[in-house]
Amino acid sequence: MIIGESGSGKTVLIRSMVGLNDIDTGEVLFDGRSFYDLNFSGKKEIRKEIGMLFQGGALFDSKTVEENVVFPLSMFTDLSESEKQDRANFCLQRVHLANANKLYPSELSGGMKKRVAIARAISVQPKYLFCDEPNSGLDPKTAIVIDNLIKEITEEYSITTVVITHDMNSVVENGDNILFIYKGEKWWEGNKEEILRTDNKEVQDFVYATKFMKEIKSKF
Repeated sequence: MIIGESGSGKTVLIRSMVGLNDIDTGEVLFDGRSFYDLNFSGKKEIRKEIGMLFQGGALFDSKTVEENVVFPLSMFTDLSESEKQDRANFCLQRVHLANANKLYPSELSGGMKKRVAIARAISVQPKYLFCDEPNSGLDPKTAIVIDNLIKEITEEYSITTVVITHDMNSVVENGDNILFIYKGEKWWEGNKEEILRTDNKEVQDFVYATKFMKEIKSKF
């Protein structure tokens, strides 16, 4: 989990990690491979291992659900058309959207769009899954569904998943490793038990800003 105030640099961080932003200094390493030292071909090999769930889903409005899921398969694999369709069907079934293949994004609810985006992100069977505020714009019940789905997929396929979130319920439930960003710097790191007990003022101010978290704090 990567958390922090709006504008602290969370999205810039993961966009830099997946190669959507260039970096001025430093390194991005995937299993010891320095991403920015690689040529185009080398970077493409790493991108094949990455799934990305953008804030809002970022589906192609002019493409059907199936076409959206197939898109990265066409870009990063040599699968036949029938194999790509089989893979798309499998991924859509996994996110509980069987038979939604021919729908367009405009015909979907917010939660359905996020599930299509998850299906697209896992279509290439990634080793790494990056999620930028997957609960953004969702009602609390749907947010829990998306959280649980991401957690299930992470565990089921042994994926390393990085999630940017402002949802402290997600952090408390799923924060195996938590990174707190403050004004562009790594300010604190720990797990979901440690974040509830830390004496770091900036982390405390962020974590206990909501009534929900204040109620949790009272139990400690």
